Amino acid sequence: MDENQANTAPSSEEEIRKSVEAEIREMEKYKWNLGVQLQHDPLRDRSLNDIYCEWIDKYAADFRKFWEDKDKKDLQKT
Repeated sequence: MDENQANTAPSSEEEIRKSVEAEIREMEKYKWNLGVQLQHDPLRDRSLNDIYCEWIDKYAADFRKFWEDKDKKDLQKT
């Protein structure tokens, strides 16, 4: 881990928990939107693991960057 990664990594268990919970909420939103597009429960066609892995492949990196940037802005306010 380089110095920049150390500065942006969550520093406490509470921050990690909040980050993981936010990712889970985003994955649930993705599953919901997929159901709207399909016009039925996406779990009829695919497993929850499959849907979550798809979200991770497509959006996790961007979400983590967003989350880290948000944390930096919050720290600057204090």
